[in-house]
Order: sequence, then structure tokens, then C-alpha cells
Amino acid sequence: MASIYDQRLKIELSGKYMLRIFFFVLALAFGQTSAMAASLFSTEVVLDDSDRATEQAAKQKAFVDVLVRTSGESALGDNAVIQKALPSVNQYITQLGYGESEGLRTLVLAFDDAKIRTLLTQAQAPYWGLPRPEVLFWLVEDNASQRNVVWEQSGSALIDTLKAEGERRGLPVLMPVGDFDDVVAVSIPDLWGGFAAPISQASARYNPTGVAVVKVRDNRLSWQLFPNAASIGNDAPIEGQAAGAPAQAFAKMIDDISDYYADRLAINLGVADSSAKALRISGLNDAEDFFVVERTLKGLNSVAALRLESIEEGTATFRISLLANEEIFHNEMMTDRRLRRVEVLPEPSVIPAPVQPASIESGEMIDGVVVPSLVVPDAVVPVTPAITYQWIG
Repeated sequence: MASIYDQRLKIELSGKYMLRIFFFVLALAFGQTSAMAASLFSTEVVLDDSDRATEQAAKQKAFVDVLVRTSGESALGDNAVIQKALPSVNQYITQLGYGESEGLRTLVLAFDDAKIRTLLTQAQAPYWGLPRPEVLFWLVEDNASQRNVVWEQSGSALIDTLKAEGERRGLPVLMPVGDFDDVVAVSIPDLWGGFAAPISQASARYNPTGVAVVKVRDNRLSWQLFPNAASIGNDAPIEGQAAGAPAQAFAKMIDDISDYYADRLAINLGVADSSAKALRISGLNDAEDFFVVERTLKGLNSVAALRLESIEEGTATFRISLLANEEIFHNEMMTDRRLRRVEVLPEPSVIPAPVQPASIESGEMIDGVVVPSLVVPDAVVPVTPAITYQWIG
């Protein structure tokens, strides 16, 4: 007998009212996703003058910037296929306009996303789509006489530089606001010393994917990245250094951090998983949970196709086809803090032994040979378990 939950969920899934709400929410989410996706394929570059050759060079620079952003590879501009495509950059442009930034004339461009993906495939480069991990940056500036945390509302030029570099690579940059809660939760010595507990506590309110602690002194900076904010203190941080003016040093840091995430989340276009897999999501309390989970799965870059097979007592079973391997799929799933992976061991499956033909009996003599009495045991083989996650909201 179906539980009350199962009956209520089936009614909600089939009701016209629920469907109308679903499509309304889906339309809103699709609009937001479309806007974010469009930003991956558009950019703005400064024009030194109005010379036609200069404008063509600006187009090519913008083209490489977009290719680097969408592939997640900072060195993609050196790829031989990309180099060959630069002279024909105009065929990839869908929109062109002019703007102004800090008193300088700029070129505003948008590129054809389908053609970009085709080019990345030809260059054997990956594609890093949405959603992107959000990284919270704790920035501490040491100016010899004192150390200060650079807060969101401080008006520091370092914030503009950091956010500009994040935008260049398509890496969402979060900055702490510096209110009473921040000041109480973490101190400058905590940040400078890289103490995991207070950093984790102070960062939790921003719900980031990762947390970076950056120490700036003169024309040098050092940084630590905790790539999974939920496990600060359990995993060793990623560390790096950079030198030069802020624009140069921050560019190097953002490239390193973006490359790290892209290496784990980007997919190889055109490389599909040949067999569909079972995916189970438990912990669904109502129809809203189901719709959120389904929409989340369909939005992953590694998912090629998704089909619901059943919903039973708070567990939805899907048949899922992947564009990438399971490791990339799991890395994408773990960027959503509302999902928790559940490890399931393979279960043995018994395959019955073949039945001896009735025409041949044990002990019977055939062509001078006595057929022995055979007892063939059943075969036991492991069965690949379903990919399993728990929804923790």
C-alpha cells in the first residue's frame, strides 16, 4: 500500500495547479541561467585607437578571452587550432558595439555559443559551463605599519581589480561585507595564520563553494584556497604565490584558481558515456524538493539526458546519460551543498547455472565415453550499484 506521502506527491505532480507553478519557476530559472550563460560568450575590450587593424586585434583578443573563459584553460590561446581560427574571428561574432570605460573607448562583443563549442571540440579542448563555483576572498593587506582586511564596502581599488579578473575568467568572486558579524567571527591574525576553524565559521554565512585567503605585501601576494568550504580543516588547502602590480598578481592567482576548478568540472565535448546509469536521490520531502532536484540535474554540464523512472517513499530513481565520466559528474554535484553523496557497495547477483540437456543423462555412455555426473554451481557476479545521493535541502 502506498504511503500518504506517495499519494500526495503523485497528486501534486499531476495537478494542473502544481504544473503551472512548476513552469513559472522553470521560466524564471531559465531566464537567469540564460543571462549567466550569455555572459560567458560576451566581453568588452579597450580600443587604443580607431585604426581598422587595431580593431581587428581587439576582436582577436576578445575572442581568445571568451575561449579561455568557456574552456577553463588559461593557456588555450596557444593551441594550434585556435591560432588558425583567429584570422576568421568575424564569423564567430554575433553582436558588435562600442562603449566607454574609464574614459577609454571600448569594443563590446558577443560570440556564437554553438560555434564556440564546435571550435573547442576541434581544438580538443574542454567546455566549462554553468554553474560556476563561487569563491569567497578574504583579502588582507600588509602595508608595513599595519594589516587590514579589505572589505566589500571599503572602496579599495584591489576589490575592483580582483572582481575584474574574476569576470575575465568567469569565476564568481564574493567579498566579505565587514559588518559586526564578520569582525566578531574572525580576526586578522586568524586570517594571516590560516586558522581553519574561525575562517570556516566566518565564511559559512556567505555559503560559498570555496574560500580563498589572500595576503598582499608590497608587490607580492600569497594565497590559500580551500576548494570545498564545507570541509575546511579536513583537507589541505591549495597554495600559491604571485608577484607584480595588483593587476598582474591577481590575474595569475585567478588563473591558477580557475584552472584548478575547471580541471575538475570541465567536460570534453563530444565524449559521451555509452551506457545510461541509475541515479537515486533520497530525502525528498515533497514535490518542491523533486522539482528542485530535477532542475539541478538537468542544469549540470556533464548530464546529456535525464529520465525519471520512479518515485517511492521520498526516493526518486532516474536513468541518466553522461557526457563526461562519473568523477566529473560527482565534482559538479558536490558544488551544491544541498546534496550529499552516499557510498553504496556493489551487491552480488546470482546467475543460475546452465541446465544439462535432457537428452544426456549422467553416467550415460556416448561414443564410448561415459558422461560424468556434473554439478555446476551458480555464478556470482557483482552488480554495479546505482549512483546514490541524499537531498539535505
